[in-house]
Parts: sequence; structure tokens; C-alpha cells
Amino acid sequence: MTLSDPGSIWPGLVTTARTIRRGEAGYPSRLARVPDAPPEVRVRGELGTPQARVAIVGARLADPYGLELARELARDLARSGVSVVSGGAQGIDAAAHEGALAAGGHTVAVFGCGLDVTYPAGHEELFERIVASGGALVSEWEDGREATRWTFPRRNRIVAGMSDAVVVVRAGKKSGALLTAELARAAGTPLFAVPGDVTHPLSAGPIALLRAGAHLVASAADVLGELGLAGQLEFPAEAMPDLAGPEKAMYAALGGAPRHADELARETGLGAGPALAALLELELSGLCEQRPGHYFLRRP
Repeated sequence: MTLSDPGSIWPGLVTTARTIRRGEAGYPSRLARVPDAPPEVRVRGELGTPQARVAIVGARLADPYGLELARELARDLARSGVSVVSGGAQGIDAAAHEGALAAGGHTVAVFGCGLDVTYPAGHEELFERIVASGGALVSEWEDGREATRWTFPRRNRIVAGMSDAVVVVRAGKKSGALLTAELARAAGTPLFAVPGDVTHPLSAGPIALLRAGAHLVASAADVLGELGLAGQLEFPAEAMPDLAGPEKAMYAALGGAPRHADELARETGLGAGPALAALLELELSGLCEQRPGHYFLRRP
């Protein structure tokens, strides 16, 4: 069954794609070890030879917290020399690709359709930027093949199969990202999940993965440590402003990714009123900024 948004034909792309067969040089080495790996993949751009590939996956309809965190993780991983892999979809996928591009790093988008079809429609510019930056677009499908509901699970096996670790940022109970996670677990690939507000529906998937033994990830350093690359990225030390009382506690709880005011209030032990008052004081002092939906983050 064809999806309601089949994507759009991408003129001129066919002539720039090439086919790499399993067993040939350039075929992703980890993917070649997957039992049902595709016999060949179509590639536009350069897969390169990064020291590691990490998949960042999650919900298409993600919240601001998840989107910002996916960008931050991808940016820091890319800065460390890791290639960021995702599925090119809306939401967490796109945020991960954007984060890697912002760092000037390498990223790979795996398609659930032919390389001459953009899905979702409107991502042409993102995909062109990936190729122009030295990254790659990958698909096992022939040109002209539209995205269907059953091509995406097959795409997910490539995302998981070519990655040295998989990170799930935000995912509902039935998210396709959980299939990618299960494929990674079955292959013995390190699996990570980002915790979030336990009351949020998009935290259900990561929480289930954490209960099943996935590694908790709060920053790129957690993933790099598991891959033996802990020394690859130095995070700048942050000077603590001269604060006291609720503002000091709230500033310490804030980070580079947006967090909801209710979550911050619970973590700091402040009531809803004092928490909002402290956040507003920090905002007026230029130490934090507010995003839509009562999400806050430290101002860089």
C-alpha cells in the first residue's frame, strides 16, 4: 500500500547515483555481516571510512525537547569524527542530520524508496546538503520505487545494520524506531535510549528500552565511551554564574536541550510557581531562553 505522501521525483538524481554490490569495495562492512543484507545498495555521495557510525532515530512528530537533543547529540558525535546515520524522515531523523551538518561532520540518510524520489517531499534541500557536505544517501531500491509501508522496515534494517551503535531519542509505543532498536539488539549492536519526562507519550519507547537493558544516554560522551572513543571530544567547562536559591538550582538543572518547566520543577524539588519564577528570572538575566510550550534551555 502506497503511503499518503509518496514523495516527489527528484530530477537529475539518477545520473549521480552508483551501485555497490555486497563483497565489493565500498559496501558498508558491518552491513555485509547482516544475514539479510541487501545484495546491493545504491549510493549518492560518499560513505567514507569513519572510525564509527552511530544511528540516531526516533519519532517523526517529535517535541522541541527531542528535536533539540537529537541535534545536540548528532553535533557532538560528528565533532568527534563519528558518522551520524538516520532515515531522512521528518522529526528526529531530520534533526540528527541537521546536527551533523551544523558540526561540519559526516551523515548518511537511508531511504525507504528509490534515490530519485524524495520522501518526505520537501527534504530535497536537506538531502542535497548531505551530499554536498561529503555525506551520502543510500537505498537498496531501484530508481522510481516509491515509499510504501513495507519498505520502511527494510530501510530500518540497513540503518541498524551499518551502525556501530543505535540511539533512540523519542518514540511512542508503536514507533518504527523501536524496530530499528530491536534489530540492533538482535545483532548485538550497542543500544542507547534517552530518558525523558515519564508522563510524555514519546518517552514510552525509550523507557521500555531502558527497562530491557539499553544504555542510558544523556550526552554524546555516553555513546563515545561505549565505543572506546571517550577521548575524542572535549566538552568545554561551564562557569557557574553567581546565583543563589531557586535560580541556582534551576540553572544547574538546565542544559543545552530544551526541557519542560514541569520536568525541571520535579527535578529541582521546587513547586510549579517557584520554578516558573526562577526560570523567568534566569530568562531576564540572559541565562536561559524559553521555547514554545514552556520549554527552557541554557543560553549559549
